[in-house]
Amino acid sequence: MRVETTQHFRCPIERLWSYITEPEKQKLWMKGLLQNESTSGERRGAGSTFRMVIQEGRKPASYDGVVTVFEEPNRLEVLLKGGNFPAGAALRVSYRLSESGGITRLDYACGLECEKRPGLLMRLMFFVFRIFGKMQLRGFLRKLKTLVEAPAQAA
Repeated sequence: MRVETTQHFRCPIERLWSYITEPEKQKLWMKGLLQNESTSGERRGAGSTFRMVIQEGRKPASYDGVVTVFEEPNRLEVLLKGGNFPAGAALRVSYRLSESGGITRLDYACGLECEKRPGLLMRLMFFVFRIFGKMQLRGFLRKLKTLVEAPAQAA
């Protein structure tokens, strides 16, 4: 089960990359993100790990993540486990960025993966995830677009 979209931003690729990769900037557009901390020290890039805490309903959920692809400033892929996912399920999220003529293109994809063939309950969860995931993603990307396309603040 995957959700995919493409969005164009009027900003340099480096600006969009910073909002996707820097935890404090992520909090500005990822509704519910309370915390995103490295669990692998100062290490950045493929193989680094992190923990995200996301407000989901009335209580926060903690997700453990690993960066599986890191090609600055063009490609980031992470794998998230834990939180409210069933045992054996993980969310793979992929960001691909490219720039042409002052426009940065973002190709985004995410998908739930299972260690074993999903049963009826898991397939139902995937269906619900897809519907709500698309709605939430639209809101995230609208906010991200507003932030990265805003005029740079004078220092």
